[in-house]
Amino acid sequence: LGEAPALGQLGAPHHFVRNGKRVHDIPLSTFVGDAVVANLSDTPPDSAITARDLERAVGEKLRRGDRLLIRTDWNKHYGEPGWTEGSPYLSPDAVDWCVARGVVLVGMDFSHAKDAPVTPAKFYTSKTLCENDIIVMAYLRNLDRISKERVTLIALPLAIVGVESTPVRAVVLE
Repeated sequence: LGEAPALGQLGAPHHFVRNGKRVHDIPLSTFVGDAVVANLSDTPPDSAITARDLERAVGEKLRRGDRLLIRTDWNKHYGEPGWTEGSPYLSPDAVDWCVARGVVLVGMDFSHAKDAPVTPAKFYTSKTLCENDIIVMAYLRNLDRISKERVTLIALPLAIVGVESTPVRAVVLE
């Protein structure tokens, strides 16, 4: 992002939801457009990101139809022992907040597979977002290089028919 693109993984709804959309079923317009960066780099390891945190970071700036990029700087530790266990995670109320606010994509620089200890099901975060047609883009890098809160995201997935997940090269125009 900025000078260095962010490499991430895009999970189509089918990755978590039976009969959900696959990557080739999703309109390209989902991956290009207005995005807001929630700077939550003060989130401690193995901690919840709550609806209150998201509201504090981007509440007034976020518009229905935006893409939400959540910055914790956790991906700087990718590959280190304990990376998954120490990853921040979205609390159930933060997931509900994303759904209620009408975002079309949630990008994060941490593991999308880690759930809050109080979630009612495994992969609750990704599954709930996907059930509500919100695309999940995890493991982003370089979100710390974005200097503006509102940007244009371009994160085109690989054009492979039938897949439910794909690497993505995401760039931001400031």
